[in-house]
Amino acid sequence: MGIRLVVGDITRLQVDAIVNAANSQLAPGGGVDGAIHQAAGPGLFSELKTHHTFLQPGEAILTAGYRLPAKHVIHTVAPRWIPGLDNQTEILSDCYRNSIRLALENDFGSIAFPALGTGAFGIPKEIAMSTALSAIALQLQRSGPELDVTICCYTKDDYQLYVEAVSDLGGEVSEDGTLLMNQLLPKCPICFHPLKRIVYGMASPGMLENQDNIYIGGCIVMGDDPDLGCKNCDWQGFIGDVELVEGEWLALVLDLERQRFVAGALYQAGQSESAFMLKPGCPEFLPGFTTQWLDEQIASCKEPTFWLGERGEIMSGALEEILLRYPTLTEEVMEFARFRPVARQPIFRERGSFQ
Repeated sequence: MGIRLVVGDITRLQVDAIVNAANSQLAPGGGVDGAIHQAAGPGLFSELKTHHTFLQPGEAILTAGYRLPAKHVIHTVAPRWIPGLDNQTEILSDCYRNSIRLALENDFGSIAFPALGTGAFGIPKEIAMSTALSAIALQLQRSGPELDVTICCYTKDDYQLYVEAVSDLGGEVSEDGTLLMNQLLPKCPICFHPLKRIVYGMASPGMLENQDNIYIGGCIVMGDDPDLGCKNCDWQGFIGDVELVEGEWLALVLDLERQRFVAGALYQAGQSESAFMLKPGCPEFLPGFTTQWLDEQIASCKEPTFWLGERGEIMSGALEEILLRYPTLTEEVMEFARFRPVARQPIFRERGSFQ
């Protein structure tokens, strides 16, 4: 089971199934869709007309491959990109998830994807590629059976964009295009630590031996249970939720032994480079935040503890009291003010950083 990046023509790949970036009417179109229909011959459209009339975005159907080297074609429809619409990344994730499920239901051993939605449907490549990688990695981790996944890039520039997306998600790409899928889940939108796959029900012994890579959910499995969780701040959701989380958050560092506020940051959810400094005795949010500054403040603590709170949920006036006046800060005081403790500070980036 693995994921590999290649540059080439998807219509020439010898795999069990290639995935077609179809339209809802299932008629031959442009781009990848037109190339697949042309290479497969008229039998492909004939089968589609005979057995299908319409395909909803996110769904997937299977046909024969006809004249293609691939034995089958899986057709799926990406969402048309509309800026500001909430569920587009989740629908795009469904395209990948449902295509993989269909492949596994038919005992396929290999499947190849194009960059779905990045052509006429207008999904920005940086969003489409990170969504694809996360959706594929998560579905492969959940599915169990072996499946080799190829992501076919039309150009070397697209290949490089995927490499950058893999790096942003904490993974690496080897010289032959193989990448480590275990590391390709998105970062938590609240504390920016890597998210983990949530495991419900009875975890297997193998999973329990490697609990760093999973998040143990409840024993009862419901149909709408989230599939990702953060072991640091306990955020839970779906892949499509990550980019939708909004709001201002506060991250505070307290020295528990001295019971004093030491340092903090005000930042936007989902934006690890948006932090402003918070300093004792200063009621303002200060520019110039650096990770070095924060690390130095933490190092000065005898017993550092880390606290998170959504600004709109914090008790009125509590932040000003903590910054300016409160003489003794205990865990009880912080929880009363509606902050919650976390094991580690958020992983911030400095403005202009691309690490």
